[in-house]
Amino acid sequence: MEYLYAKDGALYAGENPILLRGMGLGGWLLPEGYMWKFYTKCDRPRRIEALIRELCGPEYARTFWKRYYDAYITEADIAWMAGQGMNSLRLPLNARTLFRVSGEEVRFNPFVLQYVDNCLGWCRKYGLYLILDMHAAPGGQTGQNIDDSAADLPELYTDPGNQELLVRMWRLLASRYAGEPAIGGYDLLNEPLPKWNSGYYPQALPLYRRLIRAIREVDKRHLLILEGVHWATDFHIFDDLSPEEAADNVVLEFHKYWSDPDEESLAPFLEAGKRLRVPLWMGEGGENNCPWYTTVFPLYERLGIGWSFWTYKKMETPNSPATFRKPEGWEDILSYLDSGPRPERQEAAALFDRFLDSISQTEYHPDIMDALLRRPGLRIPAAAFDAERIVSSRAQGAAFRNSSRATLLFADGHTGPADWCRYGGEPQPESQRMLLRLQPGDAVGYRIRSEGRSTLTVTFQGRPGGTLRISGQSLPMNTPCPIPVPQDLLWLECPGKEVFLESLLIEKERQ
Repeated sequence: MEYLYAKDGALYAGENPILLRGMGLGGWLLPEGYMWKFYTKCDRPRRIEALIRELCGPEYARTFWKRYYDAYITEADIAWMAGQGMNSLRLPLNARTLFRVSGEEVRFNPFVLQYVDNCLGWCRKYGLYLILDMHAAPGGQTGQNIDDSAADLPELYTDPGNQELLVRMWRLLASRYAGEPAIGGYDLLNEPLPKWNSGYYPQALPLYRRLIRAIREVDKRHLLILEGVHWATDFHIFDDLSPEEAADNVVLEFHKYWSDPDEESLAPFLEAGKRLRVPLWMGEGGENNCPWYTTVFPLYERLGIGWSFWTYKKMETPNSPATFRKPEGWEDILSYLDSGPRPERQEAAALFDRFLDSISQTEYHPDIMDALLRRPGLRIPAAAFDAERIVSSRAQGAAFRNSSRATLLFADGHTGPADWCRYGGEPQPESQRMLLRLQPGDAVGYRIRSEGRSTLTVTFQGRPGGTLRISGQSLPMNTPCPIPVPQDLLWLECPGKEVFLESLLIEKERQ
């Protein structure tokens, strides 16, 4: 594998440009309560660890985590992701468990380090880049569950000693992996400082600069990935970063959840990337439904932005690529967390044993990968077009993709912003059903990943009446029709009567 590097706002591997497509391995080396259906009741690693000790005893707890790490992510998972077309993984790290701190000494915890190295070896074998993500820094950089903080405070910024520890930890990581091209880069700090802790914002860029200096003393080659504040959605902290500083193989990372999947929502990130001449990376986004996925992830690619889906695997969910079943009796644990009866120790141990059995039996959701990659079969929202040739005037309707000339209407006739928040993967409600109005001479194009097949079947779904023209043939609404796989974009043109299009159902190609 070739080292990744940044050049003129793009990423390269050797002489070849590369667009990162990947998965975040949330829940493995840093388990989060919501991925176990615990939610706020037991929301972070230190509390989950304490729960298992409390219910099952310290002897059971000592053996649990090895069994968990061994089962949650295996070589088979990495092979599956590579087979789906992924070329990168983002691995969340917990400083509290990956390192051991004794006085002035900072060293690796060999028990956890072996899993990082195992993952690296699998990535190297299957040709994926591994990006190390400091998801939980010493003291916590957010004061929330995601950084395993002890006191719900961003103590990375309130205690200078924690910043010193972080500098030493990154120096250790960079020293260990400096000569490893399968390491894609270093994601220095996950989602620092939500806006209610904005008083610490002035510390963010100086800390990044300090980390960069420490890493560059031992590693001159790897990408340095910097996230904005407030869940990696606010780039204003980079206003004082100069293009000369950013030229040191820097990538800017943003995260995106539950917001409009359009280019307008990305404008601040695009402007920062252009000013600093650096690549952008959507390092974390997901937790939504397939219409949102198949709208926004192809948009990233169209704009030259690599991406990493969050998260690859969690318990009994329809909107992640991989899942595992809730074990029998798990409600007893949830009830206890809601102040219900405490399970007997033997019963609790049996429940967690069944949990470990469950996580080793991964179930896959190919529809999620089809949506992310625009692979047949899937349903593409009509509003998710990748190109347009619109001759009509835009009418008032849905306040979405406002820079487009195309008219987007809510089917029920209301106007205003769209609501894309479908945390559990729920379908869009009737109130959010959106139509694309095409008038004579209007045309839109959709990118579809054909993967070498020759034909596919498409159904234009929308209000009855009217036709759309593809490659010279007119196709009626709501009728499955075979068409040749397009070379580039699937262009739809309205040849006559106006059309109200809701979605394109793209079925599996025929040989």
